[in-house]
Amino acid sequence: MIINDHSRDHMRFFQLHLGGDRNFQYLIGDARTGEAAAVDPGFAPDRMMEIAEEHGLAIRKILITHGHDDHCGQAAALAASTGAVIYAGDPAILAGARPLEDDQLLNSGGMIVRALATPGHAPDHFCFMCEDHLLTGDLLFCGKVGGTGAYFPGSSAREEWDSLQRLMLLPLSTRVYPGHDYYGGDGAMAFSTLEFEKGHNPFLTCGGFEAFCSLKENWVAYKEEHGIR
Repeated sequence: MIINDHSRDHMRFFQLHLGGDRNFQYLIGDARTGEAAAVDPGFAPDRMMEIAEEHGLAIRKILITHGHDDHCGQAAALAASTGAVIYAGDPAILAGARPLEDDQLLNSGGMIVRALATPGHAPDHFCFMCEDHLLTGDLLFCGKVGGTGAYFPGSSAREEWDSLQRLMLLPLSTRVYPGHDYYGGDGAMAFSTLEFEKGHNPFLTCGGFEAFCSLKENWVAYKEEHGIR
């Protein structure tokens, strides 16, 4: 199911709901060459391929933001069906995956995708930027951030805070495309901008790392107080 088609000129960019806990998957393609990259294929690889074919695209790369199963669970199946090469921050999560490096540039046809190391929610977490489209995985959601703590082994609130500050150095007009539809569900706010998040996301307006940690610890009460779903 295509939630948003944000294609422009030669770039094909599709934000997809194909399963999971309001997971987003993405398809980034070059209309000139027909080559595409699939991002975070956690579910429904056959449907991902169908959408690519419907738009004249062939998936040649698979990009993984992090190794949690809802983001990479069907990557191997998609690779087997398409011959695509998988790239991941921790290549050990998938047989045959190639390692990502910070600031690595990947070609998707004529499109350039920049990989940004952004640990915190997971130690192997990467964001991907193509033109002004930033795919933030589970680091940054619309109005929220990814979880850290005992429920997420290897996570680090300190690293997550630092990674968020790194994103704030990018142009504020950058569009934010998260790994989950957590703003309100059903596409209520499926994408955002860094400018909006910087001004409205409580985890970015809190004032510093100590306040960030306090907000994480008291998030349930904060949501109830402010009517956040």
